[in-house]
Amino acid sequence: MKDLPSSLFRERIDPQSGVRSFYLNEILAPVQQHFYFVNASVDAAEENLWFTCAWPPSKPKTLARVSLDPAKTEFQHYPQAAPDTAQPLLSPEGGLWFGSGHALFHLEPSGETREIFRLPESFVSGRRVDALATHLSLSADGRFLLLDGSVGNESFVGTVELASGEFDHLCTFPQRHDHAQFSPTHPTRFVLARDQQTDPVSGRFLHHRQRSWLMDLEDPGLYQCLNPKHRCSPFFGACHEWWAPDGVFCYIDYEQGGFELDLEVGGEPVQVWSEPLCHAHCSRERRYWCADESPYYWHERPCKVLFYDRETQKRVEIESAMDRPLPGVTGVRGLYHIDPHPQFSPQDSWIVYTATPEGRPTVALSSVEELNAL
Repeated sequence: MKDLPSSLFRERIDPQSGVRSFYLNEILAPVQQHFYFVNASVDAAEENLWFTCAWPPSKPKTLARVSLDPAKTEFQHYPQAAPDTAQPLLSPEGGLWFGSGHALFHLEPSGETREIFRLPESFVSGRRVDALATHLSLSADGRFLLLDGSVGNESFVGTVELASGEFDHLCTFPQRHDHAQFSPTHPTRFVLARDQQTDPVSGRFLHHRQRSWLMDLEDPGLYQCLNPKHRCSPFFGACHEWWAPDGVFCYIDYEQGGFELDLEVGGEPVQVWSEPLCHAHCSRERRYWCADESPYYWHERPCKVLFYDRETQKRVEIESAMDRPLPGVTGVRGLYHIDPHPQFSPQDSWIVYTATPEGRPTVALSSVEELNAL
């Protein structure tokens, strides 16, 4: 059995499945969340877990780090790092990038924080900046950070060259686009999501019909839907997407389950996992998958966190019936975006997710080795 990550975690056994997880104790805040599932919360060496902290009813989140060394009880809070316009991305050289206001910053584990980019006023033109990026993404060659922001009543896509801090505005959309992610293997290729929106002036709700779009820095005219047969309506059709580490594009259909599409081979998407799912992720070789189902119906029924082996079709409930987050914690699910959002750690040792014991969100880890042995 895998060791407890550190004494800052506590063991938890699911009462129905018997699966063991480790919950981070409330070491800093009543709301402790890992990062959105497409951006790793555990560093490449799997030595540290990064997460966000919040204190209801205040909305801001701040960043924190805890050691995964069983011999250590080391953790650090970074109150100066409050990502509000771009969710964090771990840097290959250590530390991370995040967005606050009109600027991007780099945070070192030591706490040193420096500004690396500011959205030019010539582009902002006095408009309100709601976001710089949904969640930051790094190009495969390490040159650029990808922005998919919101300024005024428009969505824009652009890049920031890390060496120079130069901003390149690629395009603007009148409809909401977000969740941009660089391919991990192709340095200019990225995927962008067309998303639902509520008009900030009229309050009119607008929903997209097609979800995931392929774009390329070197081909400004490319705007190709990758899942056109999975038409979208509220909680139906294609939804959350990600790149597998080998560059295969993966996505979820709310009702049908998990799919993958190898853009180098072409052809039709291949169904990997067949059951209703919400957010999902996969291991490096894409054999193992994890998912939640479904935080969008938490008000009606408990949420599950699942593990799936595509070769054996083994399905394990890591969490069989997660407690609904306390009303004072989430508001209407939106204040802190509390979903389990399970993800594999970089070396596939852990599945990392946000648990809700007694309605209080905290970060959880489940051993992939133990899940595979069940």
